[in-house]
This record gives sequence, structure tokens and C-alpha cells, in this order.
Amino acid sequence: MAPSEIVVKRSGFPKDFIFGAATSEYQVKGARNADGKGNMADSSADGKNGSVALDQYHMFKEDACLMKKVGLNSFNFSISWSRILPGGKLSGGISKEGIKYYNDLIDALSAQGIEPWATLFHWDVPQDLEKEYHGFLDRQIVDHFRDFAEICFWEFGDRVKRWITLNEPWTFCYYGYVMGNFSPRNETSTEQQTKSMEQLMRSSILHYTCAMTIPQFTPPKKDQAGKTDSSEGDPIGDLDAMAQKLLHHTSSNGNPGTNPYTVAHNLILAHAHAANIYRKYYQEHQRGKIGMANVSTWFYPLRDNSQDDKDAASRALDFMLGWFVAPVIFGNYPPSMKNHIRGGRLSRFNPDEVVLVKGSCDFLGINYYTSYYVKNISGNISQHHYDNDLHVEYHTQQNENPQRVGWPSLYIVPEGIYHLMLQMKRSYHNNYNNFKNPEIIITANGLDEVNNKDLDISKAHIDETRIEYHRDHLECLKRAIDHGVCVKGYFIRSLLDNFEWAQRYNVRSGIFYVSDPNGCLTKFPKRSAMWWRNFLKKPE
Repeated sequence: MAPSEIVVKRSGFPKDFIFGAATSEYQVKGARNADGKGNMADSSADGKNGSVALDQYHMFKEDACLMKKVGLNSFNFSISWSRILPGGKLSGGISKEGIKYYNDLIDALSAQGIEPWATLFHWDVPQDLEKEYHGFLDRQIVDHFRDFAEICFWEFGDRVKRWITLNEPWTFCYYGYVMGNFSPRNETSTEQQTKSMEQLMRSSILHYTCAMTIPQFTPPKKDQAGKTDSSEGDPIGDLDAMAQKLLHHTSSNGNPGTNPYTVAHNLILAHAHAANIYRKYYQEHQRGKIGMANVSTWFYPLRDNSQDDKDAASRALDFMLGWFVAPVIFGNYPPSMKNHIRGGRLSRFNPDEVVLVKGSCDFLGINYYTSYYVKNISGNISQHHYDNDLHVEYHTQQNENPQRVGWPSLYIVPEGIYHLMLQMKRSYHNNYNNFKNPEIIITANGLDEVNNKDLDISKAHIDETRIEYHRDHLECLKRAIDHGVCVKGYFIRSLLDNFEWAQRYNVRSGIFYVSDPNGCLTKFPKRSAMWWRNFLKKPE
């Protein structure tokens, strides 16, 4: 039976199952420089940013009421590092106004019966640290992040019982240090991009469509007669247009074969040091948990009977999810990464760091949106580049059976979350810290739609595709739970239409429609908000 034919119910999930909404500071808060807040490295190459966003800085009480009305019981928000430490360091002083704002937000959520979840890093590196030593490219940032995290534990830990140290570190590393369309835009030089453009076209730009508003593309193969072989995938979009998009995001200081691995290593160490401080001084008294949220797609082998493609699918998952999860479970990187990243570019954890990193998560957060087919390729080993290290080619079709497409160019594959959950149960367990069946939280799942400005609110609030998307993913998630996967929660991305990073306001992702007539933000429930309200309604 297809997922859309199954009626999923709230009663099918455990009574203590968490249903919440998730967003980040930069996407909703606004008030960029209010009350002495320091700057963060900007996320948009064209100067458009989240300076105002949804002005949640001043409207958080209203948003808390909306969550309660829908029936959500949790809200995952991020804490801006530079709103707490305007200079990024303790030596630069702590912002009392920043502390007060988050105290007020947490209290407002609690007053509505909404459990606060706090994310410590959602890509907003303090600008001062980026200027001083290039942020996460330098080991110094680990200590500065630990100090920031401890301030948050001290100030908010009496009410915040769930901490997420990092949100989607893969996204930060890939789109900040390989592609360069996210802050700090430290990426491939124009010369390097030109040399490896064909491989980049097949690369991980397919992974996470919220990063760039571009069509997905799979290069077609020709048979001897010059015709396109549909079994190898059809092109989506125009090569020249995509090349121009990529070449627009260029700089001369990027090193996509080394920098993403350096940044990831420092991110993992920053997480581990923060978790160590929390467990050592705060966890016993505050009775909370700490973890990390990673994004992952699911990968199917393009050719079912090809062991090489099966290995490629496993390797693609390692390079996206295992890159960050394997160290915090086992204390080391996946073997496939160590085997394929040559030239000493993948850092190693020393013995003390292995002890620190291993077992440093109480739960694993997963952000899931889509799936892809992958094919094994030989790769260009002469040029050090993250995309070349994978030896993988990405496709969106197998034979002539395309997956159903959503917006924008997002392939809707609910079954992928089911397979991903089972794989995590099989792969990421150990006897350390009683982590035999990892506790998993779906920390983000949702659908973007193109912001059609020709539609008025009477039509734009009708979002049946989003309802179907959530319903089908919940059904597949319940199947995973029934098969023994320890999934404890599900967060909607997102509550409101908001500032979507490099896509800015060109897409809508919320279950509430947000309009801005004459600068006055108006929030109107979409059909999906009504569906969630009915789904979460408690029986009388």
C-alpha cells in the first residue's frame, strides 16, 4: 500500500513522542544589531540577508501562541553566538540584553506549554572571529565555542533540557567551503571550478536543494547513435545556466580539497568539548541531554545488480552522515573516508581526542528531505576536491521511472526516511554509554514551495502537497519505529514562511503563510496548519 493511502494517526505514536517546529535565529529573528548584538558572517552573496526576517525578536510571544494553537509541544530555536558574545569571545564581554532576550523567549514558550530546545550553532560564526583567524578553519575556535556553550548552559539550562550543539555541519562545510554560496564563501577558485566543472555538475549540489535556487542536473549519456540513454538519468535544467550560477560564486582563497575536512574536524571537536563541559558540570543537576543534528539524504544504487553502485551508495552516506556521526559514536571517521581521502587531508583524532569525542551524543538528530540514486565512478584523483574524493555520480531517475518532484526541484521520497532510520540503527550503536539503540530525533522535515507572488493569500495558503509530504513521511517513520528504531520526536520545518538562506524569500516552507503588507507581518494558517492541528488534537 502506498504511503498516501494510509491514514496515519497521532495515536499510532507513543504518548511521550515529541512533535515540534524548528527554525534558526538568522531565518526568523531579525533585529540584526539590536541591543549591542555583534555581526555574523553574512550568508548571501548578493547582499540580501536576514536583518529583519520575521522580526521574531519582537514577536516571539505571538509565535509561541501559534505553536500552542496548532498543538505542538516543542520548539527548536537557535541561539546566536554573537547575540550572547558580541565579539565572539568572553574577553569581549557578555551581552546582558542578549541573555535577557533568550530568557524571555524560553519563559514565553514554557508559559504556553512548549518545551524549549536550543541549538548552539546554526552556521552563524561571529564576524570578529572570521576576520581574526578565519573561523572554523582555525583550532582556536574550539575553545571559544566551548566558552559560548557554557554561558548558555549556565544561563538557560534550568529550563532547556535538550541541547543541540551543531545543526547540519555537513551543510556548513559543503556550501561554505566547497561550493561557497553560504557564508563564509570560502570555496573553489574559478580556475579549479573550470577544470572540474563536469564533476561538479554531477556532485552534491543535488544533496540539499535549499542551498541554491538552481535546477537539478544529471548529465545524459549517449549511445552509439547519439541518442540519450534514459537509463542513466535525464538532464534537469540547462548546463550553461548552471555553470554560470556556480562560477558566480568564486573566490581565490578556497581549497575545496582540504578546507571542508579541516572545518569539519574543528566542528566535531567543538561539539565534543561543549558536550564534555555539559556532562561534567551541568547535566546531573539540570537533567538534560545533549546531541548533534545532521542532515542526510538516502542513497539508492542506480543499478540494482551492481555491487560497485551499492558500495557507492554506502560511501555517499558515509561522506554526508558518517562524516559527523561515526566520530561521536566510535571516535573515528568512517573507513571509506580514510581510504578515499588521500594526501593526508583528513585530520586524525589524537588518543585524548578519541576519548573526548567517542560517545559524546545522548541522541542523534536527523534532518531529512529527499533521496537520490548514485553510481560509482572512477573520479578525478589528480585534483584534490571533496566531490572527487567520493567517486560518486548522482542521479534523480532510474530507468524511465522518475521520482515524484516537489518544489523547488525537490524529489519527494518518503521511503528514504524509513531506510535511513533502519540503517542508522544497524550502523550507529555501541556499548559505550549504553548507546546500544541510538535515540533518534527527526530535527527537521518539510517541504519548500516556490513563492509565487502572483497568488494572493486565498490561493497561496492551499498547500495539499505539504500535507501529503508530512503524512507520508510520518507513516514511513512509524514503520521504522515498528521495526525497532528508537525514534522519539519529529520537528516540522517550518512553522512560518521565513528567510531561506541562499534562496532568501523565493520559497515558502512554513505551515503559516507570512505576508508583509506595508511592513506589517501577517501570519495566516495554511491548510497544512489545519491538518497538523487535527492530527495533534487530543481525544476528549
